[in-house]
Amino acid sequence: MLNSNKMVENKTTTELLETLCKLENASDNKQDWDKFGEVFTELLKRPPFSDILGTKDDANDFTHEERLDKLEEEVKLLKRHSHNEKTGDVMVRI
Repeated sequence: MLNSNKMVENKTTTELLETLCKLENASDNKQDWDKFGEVFTELLKRPPFSDILGTKDDANDFTHEERLDKLEEEVKLLKRHSHNEKTGDVMVRI
């Protein structure tokens, strides 16, 4: 297993992405999914994937995924609004 991890670490990000695509389209073989997990874990260590999906060293710093989740929540709140037909004003409930 250690040898396999070294092989994944030595691949370029492009090679890892291509491998993910191939493995995703492969059969439902358990070995393929284990390899998929190895490749995906390695990608999470590399920018920009570490910024988007990974964890941060500082607990107060959010990943992009967490920021997107928060923005989606805010958008849901903004969808709750009413229009004043006379003045054209829009009132947003927050």
